[in-house]
Amino acid sequence: MRCRFRRLNYILSLSISLFLFYRTYNINPILSYSQSPFTLIHYQNYTYRILSSSFTYNSRGSYLNFAYFNVEQRNRVLYIDFLYDIPVSSQWQSDGHLYPIQIAQYGLSHWSRLELNSKKQQNKIYKFERLHPKENNYCSSWHRMKDEILLSNTYIHFTISSNSSLHFHFFNNNIELVCSTKTIHDLETLTKKIIQLKGSPRQVNRYMLIDIEKLMQKTPFFRHDFIKIQICGDTQSSVDQLIIGNQTLYDQQAFYSATRWLLNNQDLQTGCWFIHVQRNYAHHTHYHLRNPWCSAMAQGQAASLLVRLYSLTNNKEHLLAIRRAIQPLWSSNLTRAYFNNRFVWLEEYPLESATKGLFVLNGCLYALIGIIDANTIDYQPYLSELINQIIISLEHMLPYYVHPNISNWSIYDLSHITMKSKINTASYSYHLVHVTLLQCLRQLFKKTNDSVSQLFDFYVQRFTSVIL
Repeated sequence: MRCRFRRLNYILSLSISLFLFYRTYNINPILSYSQSPFTLIHYQNYTYRILSSSFTYNSRGSYLNFAYFNVEQRNRVLYIDFLYDIPVSSQWQSDGHLYPIQIAQYGLSHWSRLELNSKKQQNKIYKFERLHPKENNYCSSWHRMKDEILLSNTYIHFTISSNSSLHFHFFNNNIELVCSTKTIHDLETLTKKIIQLKGSPRQVNRYMLIDIEKLMQKTPFFRHDFIKIQICGDTQSSVDQLIIGNQTLYDQQAFYSATRWLLNNQDLQTGCWFIHVQRNYAHHTHYHLRNPWCSAMAQGQAASLLVRLYSLTNNKEHLLAIRRAIQPLWSSNLTRAYFNNRFVWLEEYPLESATKGLFVLNGCLYALIGIIDANTIDYQPYLSELINQIIISLEHMLPYYVHPNISNWSIYDLSHITMKSKINTASYSYHLVHVTLLQCLRQLFKKTNDSVSQLFDFYVQRFTSVIL
């Protein structure tokens, strides 16, 4: 009953809030500078963004550089879930699971894109008020869109009834996607994929280009295409408010899909989003993660996402979810480890014993930003104390993250100290993640604690000296 109430409360608040806003290390990158909040780094056919001097972090605004993240396209995303419209991860489990870190990042990226895309002109949007089968026929006639559409603009949103199937045929690429709430006995082929939607009637929010690439495991040859649309079902079947090409609506709904899952799947007692994938650490078979495990990074990024939801809704249930998200970061050892049995650390991958730790740098820093976000909108003395404890740990531990053999390069974790492993050198992309997080923390503490800001600035300068 309580779960149903939470879902109803969530849906009501969303209805209101919709109105509130419609590995080599010889590095010679090419840089681009502008007045934007980001500095662009072009390296090996990739474009990365770190923060520029004009960047200002706001717990209600865009999250770091996540507006340029495309979580859906990551190799570790198998597909977009057929019930929740959120990414399914193959990380550590080949048949897929719902991974809280990835879901939180999915929501944060789409929230951040809303601000970015508000400054851009929308592509053409296509709307169909209502589709239903012919009275004396199982399927409707095909509705052909008049114009070619960019496949990169194939964002779809609609409401579908039970016992219905909505067919999209891409003429140039000879591909058919079928979104169905009924059992379809047609066999899938190399050119036809059936998305067996769960739950009906329901709203659907998907990106057809991602569905094609992930489910068919192919990249469409033609980037522009004509689309034909057909609905099949019985006399009660219908599709309402089919909208194609509205990226803003897609981003809004993707943000809500992520927050909805987090609100409905949080453990009410501990505040955790438990991860049930069993794993060891690398080749260390005697170092096990807790089972299930609660990731500090998941808790922190989920808190940052829910803070942004709360800024829209001002809903007390959302505030309570934020407090629960932060709870395992300060009130227990579910997510904590202690370096040298003294310095507290928030673990992305907590081992079975709090006396042992991996001490992953980016995971702790993301968790710290989540705590700061929560404390900004809901000040609590114990959170301020936790922030101070983490700062003390960072003052002592950051020197260990400077690579001893590669000048001014960072290290991913401290397993070489705690487990006598080979040094886990940060990849190029993770090195830039470290820079970005330290830049953000430097800016956050600049007005309140200059000495802490200078601490972060020291490592920003060191780590950027090899890429700028």
